[in-house]
Amino acid sequence: MTMPAVDHLAYDENDSLVALAKQVYTHGALRNAFYRLWMSEQLDLQGLAAVYVNYGTFVRRFPEVLAVMILHTDDVHARAEYAKTLFSEMGYGQVRSAHSVLFDSFFNSLGRQMGAEGEFMYEKLVKTTPVLAETLALVEGEKRLYSMDRATAAGAQLALEWQAYTMLSQLYEGARNYMHLWPDSDSFHEAAEYYYAHIGEAEKEHKIESLNGAKVFDVTPEARTNIERGFYTHLSLFEKFWAALADAVKGHVVRANDEPLAKSAS
Repeated sequence: MTMPAVDHLAYDENDSLVALAKQVYTHGALRNAFYRLWMSEQLDLQGLAAVYVNYGTFVRRFPEVLAVMILHTDDVHARAEYAKTLFSEMGYGQVRSAHSVLFDSFFNSLGRQMGAEGEFMYEKLVKTTPVLAETLALVEGEKRLYSMDRATAAGAQLALEWQAYTMLSQLYEGARNYMHLWPDSDSFHEAAEYYYAHIGEAEKEHKIESLNGAKVFDVTPEARTNIERGFYTHLSLFEKFWAALADAVKGHVVRANDEPLAKSAS
């Protein structure tokens, strides 16, 4: 099978798969109560712990999910596209740049600025901060989708990567609410590498890689139906995840983002 020609960071705006992918922008996976709260207000340590543990569980488990997809994809072209994404997630072979390590680094630094040195350690917090049922459903649902027929898996990956850029942009905007806790802006930006690694380049590339992968299997009406099934099912998992996380943290808002958050562990 010949791989369809798609430029490195360009795509045909009239492509019907692109039109499908753009459905993420109006879906509850991106337009939801959690993002509104996260970008407009600040959370106490318990609320931040819930975000760290639950989103952090997704970040940690996502390479496993991609590995499942690669395992169940026997087309070499699609497998190559998904392998690029996995390689990026794992820091291009550099442990210090693996996305889960960068995510931990930001929250470790945030805890330090809040006077809670050592509080944001995943192995420690996961023992006391609940991993939501919807978090586990997201991870296991992804594995299930990615082990189904190739078109369904490709649709699921298309949904993931086309919502991911906006997801990371919104998560970054919320992280900026805590910037004043760092001694200077340079220190904050150094700590926030997790977000820059995504919104700078990685997620743009992942969008194209997921589009390339879906194009390989978009060859029959039945395949397109399965692509759409995987796409919308995956978005629904994300919508439920963010809704549950919003419920978990809404009681931990300390003040609007125009008021300073004290450096306190209370």
